[in-house]
Amino acid sequence: MNFERSELPGIVDNLGVGIYVADGNGITVWVNKVFEQISLISRNEVIGKSLRELVNSKCFSNSATLHILKTKSPVTVSFNTKTGKRLLSQGKPIFDSNGRLKYIVNTIYDISNIFPDDKKESSNVLPIEYGIVAQSNKMQRVLNIAIKASNIDLPVLIYGETGTGKEVVAKLIHYAGKYKNRPFIPINCAAIPESLIESELFGYEPGSFTGSSKTGKKGILELANKGTILLDEIGEMPFVSQAKLLRFLEEKEFMKIGSSKPTKVDVRVIAATNRDLRKLMLEGKFRKDLYYRLSTIYIYIPPLRERVEDIKMLAKYFLDNLNDTYKTKKLLSPELIRLLETLRLEGNVRELRGIVERMFFYSKSDIISIKDYYESDSMQKNNPHSPSESLKNMVESYERSILEEFYLKYRSTRKMAKALKISQSSVFKKLKKYGII
Repeated sequence: MNFERSELPGIVDNLGVGIYVADGNGITVWVNKVFEQISLISRNEVIGKSLRELVNSKCFSNSATLHILKTKSPVTVSFNTKTGKRLLSQGKPIFDSNGRLKYIVNTIYDISNIFPDDKKESSNVLPIEYGIVAQSNKMQRVLNIAIKASNIDLPVLIYGETGTGKEVVAKLIHYAGKYKNRPFIPINCAAIPESLIESELFGYEPGSFTGSSKTGKKGILELANKGTILLDEIGEMPFVSQAKLLRFLEEKEFMKIGSSKPTKVDVRVIAATNRDLRKLMLEGKFRKDLYYRLSTIYIYIPPLRERVEDIKMLAKYFLDNLNDTYKTKKLLSPELIRLLETLRLEGNVRELRGIVERMFFYSKSDIISIKDYYESDSMQKNNPHSPSESLKNMVESYERSILEEFYLKYRSTRKMAKALKISQSSVFKKLKKYGII
């Protein structure tokens, strides 16, 4: 049987995801029916229009296509539509035989339910704590695995430092797939006293212990039936409770406290931790069999210092949300962005968001500069004479800004050397060092 190219649009229209295609100039050329269904926007409203026009008119709050037009690299962004839908777009560039950008193909997922009801404002501004923005290959891989896992009923273990977005990835796994209309219940294992964690997880029968409810209580696993439970900080779960959790993962049933018969439920389990579970296993604090069962699908979220290319996008994303909320037009200076890319950011995305918000508050002009960073940082530490960065970083940032200014002015290492009164070889080395050439 021969494949008819004329049948391709009909095939793509019946894919399980939305498809949005733009040309090399960012003009919408085609969308499939799934996109229309999940966005509540007809193809007639977007075909022939540029993504810049659609973003400016608030049809979309963000666009992967616009990022790709600048970077020529794959990117993933979350955005809101004028219809109140929240979508995730994975955009990929397609080049012609001469290396020119020909098309940008976006795969669109509906993640509207990833936000609690009280977050669903009439504005089309995506709440910044839930933003998904990524350009780095490492984070693209994380999101690809998460989306693939969303339709497979297997345990997932998410590992990453604090502030990397483990709960956001867990929610993406739940809401991007077949579970999106079912319960999603997170539980922080570190926040529940050891004596109560089993009753919280598994529930109990009436009068099971002193102080228990006379009517008994459903545990979180029972409340999450047909849905997903996120066991955050799983490394803090008591060793004794781990055995009971393992039995549930194996049998899909558990015993309530005080009960003589098992309760059977269908729950998808996602676990998250910022602790090294392998080290805890060696110390006898975490069960090996539980680790191997939980990590059927293992997702490592790299810290921001391992995906520096995401910092600029994230910082701009946070600032755009602030600008939209407070009706301002502030921008981050190029020198400031390069400084942000040199920070360790041990608090990762959460810390970066705090820095941007702090600079937004303290800055006095529409261009947020390196000076605003140090002033806002010293205000936070209540010490106006003690910037958090080392003198070396401060000097290098200043040196780089001078070199960029002189390079734009002279476009010649010989002329730059003469103006700066240093050797031409030194100019060349410094330009290479800072990635200016």
